[in-house]
Amino acid sequence: MLTTKRVEGRVEYNDGEFAEIQTIGIEGIEKDLWLDTIQIHRDDTDNTPEEFQRKFPLGIRLKVLTTTQVTKKRVRRTSHPTIGVGVQS
Repeated sequence: MLTTKRVEGRVEYNDGEFAEIQTIGIEGIEKDLWLDTIQIHRDDTDNTPEEFQRKFPLGIRLKVLTTTQVTKKRVRRTSHPTIGVGVQS
């Protein structure tokens, strides 16, 4: 299952190579709550370090759309029973 969520973000750090963005809830029970920190990397763009810093200056507010994939965790099963585990004589 895929789910998407709209949040806002604020640039907290940018050294020209990567930036850290603190996400903030904008609706429902997450409204105005600090949610998570995400990183964006200059290597994922065609920007020079200077352009990257100009595009994402400290303190700027951003619109952020997150996508989360939820899957069932598979439990590895063993073929050997665990008889007697935790039993003391």
